[in-house]
Amino acid sequence: MTFRIYRSRYFIFTGILLFVCFAVIGIFISVQSGKRTRQISIDMATKVYQLKSAVVRNEFNHFLEGIHQVAPVIAQAPSAEVFQQQLPLIETLLLNHPAINNGWYAIVRGGDTLMRAVQKLSTSYSHPPLQSYQVNWISRQLAQTDSVAQTAGIISVADSLHWMTAHKIQLANATELALGLDINLVQLQHYLWSVDTTGRAYAFILNEDSVCITHPDESQLGKKLSLVAQPANSRHFLGDSVTSYETVNSTYLQLPVIRYYTPLHLWGQHWTLVVDTPVLAVDEDVKAVEKYMLILFVSTAIIILSLIAWAQTKWQNEFLLREQAERNRQELLAEKQALSLAAERQEKHNALLQLNTLKEKVNPHFLFNSLSSLNALIDQNQQLAKSFVMKLSKVYRYVLDDYPNGLVTVATELQFANEYFFLLKIRFGQALEPLQIEIADKHLAQHLPFMSLQTGIENAVKHNALSREAPLQISIRSEGNWIVVSNNLQPRKDVPDSGKQGLQYLASTYTYLDTPGFRHGVEGDTYTCYLPLLP
Repeated sequence: MTFRIYRSRYFIFTGILLFVCFAVIGIFISVQSGKRTRQISIDMATKVYQLKSAVVRNEFNHFLEGIHQVAPVIAQAPSAEVFQQQLPLIETLLLNHPAINNGWYAIVRGGDTLMRAVQKLSTSYSHPPLQSYQVNWISRQLAQTDSVAQTAGIISVADSLHWMTAHKIQLANATELALGLDINLVQLQHYLWSVDTTGRAYAFILNEDSVCITHPDESQLGKKLSLVAQPANSRHFLGDSVTSYETVNSTYLQLPVIRYYTPLHLWGQHWTLVVDTPVLAVDEDVKAVEKYMLILFVSTAIIILSLIAWAQTKWQNEFLLREQAERNRQELLAEKQALSLAAERQEKHNALLQLNTLKEKVNPHFLFNSLSSLNALIDQNQQLAKSFVMKLSKVYRYVLDDYPNGLVTVATELQFANEYFFLLKIRFGQALEPLQIEIADKHLAQHLPFMSLQTGIENAVKHNALSREAPLQISIRSEGNWIVVSNNLQPRKDVPDSGKQGLQYLASTYTYLDTPGFRHGVEGDTYTCYLPLLP
């Protein structure tokens, strides 16, 4: 008893020691994972920023895509007259983006200047009168004598902001053309709401003077925002060396966010794209990792406590082991007797299986049909009749051979199948197509149940109609770890002696050999039998 108590205390002490060790390791991992999770938070927020930044940049590039498409068309116009003839195409290209509805163009020829506004309606284009801010903008662009062909600017009009762009082209006959876009930033913001609706961050843009150009909160448009909580030299920078980030509190979401600042250069405008990623959105994924770590630690603790309880119970119940061992001995004796009875039943089953195999071997109908074919063949072709007799004798010599384990090689089965098919071919003639065989060389030395290929061929002939107009085609091929016997499906209406003894014999044989995978049935317009290969 003292020994058992000592051993029990030993296991309890070991369990407690292991538990303490795991607790120390868990605390250490928790501290280290805290550092790592903070970095993971930054990395995940950066991925969200990169996706949002790419979406915004692509959208703004698409806004200006119409001007880029118009430029080569205008460059091919030799004169203002040709330009005016191509106006329908130019207007369509200029305002091809669904969010861009207003544009303009101007023609300067000698001392004459023609300015015109273009507005996209639902199914057509109109030319409303130019607004005063549009006239002023176009005049300033035409008055510039520098070599800059593309310019842009932000104009405040009433309670709205307009992003104006201009593109100037000099034609060959000294005619100067200018055209551009008039983008209402409030309407543009409405469009941006529908872009990336499933994103986990929001973005806004500031111009060189920190004036808000786009923002989810429309009340911020046109206002000068002071967003930077830290000087640029104290913020963290990404690998591109131009994008910085910091953690601030968003006045829009009233939540802590990781704010990214990156340059956005469009047509000479040096803007700043700001992307705010809520910390909570990132923490959801990070906390999932922490949850799994907690589950791992708790599971480990439960396992250790369970081991301690198991050891305690084991050593307290040690005196019951001998009695349990005696009961086990009695159960083993009973199991041995049961196995002996099962072996006797298995031997009986094997005897029945061999009997069924013997019945399947000798088919009187096949013999009678073969003799009838031979009788007709003797008068027609004696040489072929001799071959027929030789093949028939080989077939019946094969079926009467003794194979104790019921298995033969694939090569032997193929030879027997060819001889058996020769007899069938003599009988049915053109109603039976030549046998197609595609067996891999590596399968020839493997084994199949005795007469399995013949069973598949006989099953095809027995259950299908044969005629010269619709001959039966049988194939034997390798497919994976199976030998497949298949035939085109043209069922007979009357099938004599259709007990499927052959297929039942194969199923019983594979069951006895504990080999799964034997199956047969209709597949499309063919009937297929899969015979698993045996080593």
